[in-house]
Amino acid sequence: MNEPEFRDRYRWEGVQSRLAMAIREGAPQHTIVAAGANWSSENELLFLERLYDSNIIYNFHFYDPHISSHQGATWSTNFQHYLNNLPYPSNPENVQTNAAQVPDAVNRLSVIQYGLDRWNRERMDTLIAQAAAWGKRWNVPLTCNEFGVYRRTADPQARARWLSDLHSVLEKYEIGWIMWSSWLC
Repeated sequence: MNEPEFRDRYRWEGVQSRLAMAIREGAPQHTIVAAGANWSSENELLFLERLYDSNIIYNFHFYDPHISSHQGATWSTNFQHYLNNLPYPSNPENVQTNAAQVPDAVNRLSVIQYGLDRWNRERMDTLIAQAAAWGKRWNVPLTCNEFGVYRRTADPQARARWLSDLHSVLEKYEIGWIMWSSWLC
């Protein structure tokens, strides 16, 4: 199951465990790709205990910060379609023009917060390091099998910097990766 929509991570863990057992019955030699709950986000790995099977790869998706990777996306949160050319890396000064594009104060604050959070390579590294530590703790292979930035509305140079930063962090931790190349890349 790609991007399981289980908000209850413990329920997902039980479902995934039963799915893995069923897969083993019908396909004992196949590699299983397992993931955390909530759309396979990287932080959900931290709540998983490894499945006791030596032929499993653990996967996560990385679209953080979502406001940047999904800028302009009409299927995302209710204000992201207002955004385009959002800068990356972010800082409080370089997001002001983008914040002004959002018509309501609550969602405008999300853009301002993106700037205050100062998203950059180091911030990505902090998040990916947690997933890498989880993989090392359980001695299991990891892959980031989805990441990208919506190219129709992202600034090409900002998008290239985001992709380069994430790629370098994944390589640093020897995490396999697959860039989603349809609408995002």
